[in-house]
Amino acid sequence: MTRSRRNETGELPLPYPPATPRDNGPHPKKRKTRQPDTPPAGQEDLFARPLPPVAAPPRRVTHLDAAEVGLSFVPLRQFGPADATDGFFYIVTTMLQADSMLANGIAISPRAPVPLTERPGVMAWYADMSEDMDAIADEGGVAILRLRRFMVNDLVENDPDHTRAYGVPCYFLTGVARSAPI
Repeated sequence: MTRSRRNETGELPLPYPPATPRDNGPHPKKRKTRQPDTPPAGQEDLFARPLPPVAAPPRRVTHLDAAEVGLSFVPLRQFGPADATDGFFYIVTTMLQADSMLANGIAISPRAPVPLTERPGVMAWYADMSEDMDAIADEGGVAILRLRRFMVNDLVENDPDHTRAYGVPCYFLTGVARSAPI
């Protein structure tokens, strides 16, 4: 008689399981070597370093003493059309405001900056203010003041509107110090 591949229940026999290695009990675990507490050569301890210095806020100036910055009157006859720049900034203002600045110093604020120009721009600024002589006649006319440039160079900002109008560099004295002078 031949034997059939089917068993009596009619199911196919399962294949034999693959040969597995014999289990001889628990294997001894390999012991890991402990790393030293010192960090590797490329890594430094970030908490050992001192904290970086905190940047100081920019210097704010709200008042300039007239004597410290060398504020003085300049007569109009000293200016000509071919003037070159020098070591001063110039303020073209009314005589009443000029007297107040010489007596009390210059009060400055970023919201109400003092307009400044270089020597070649004084004549253009003076002519612009002189056109409205009725408005400034009550204040004594037009006056020209100068102050030392190096004393306030870090407290000024560019004034692109007057620079375009007069064709010479003009500035605003804001009182906020910048890191790079103009």
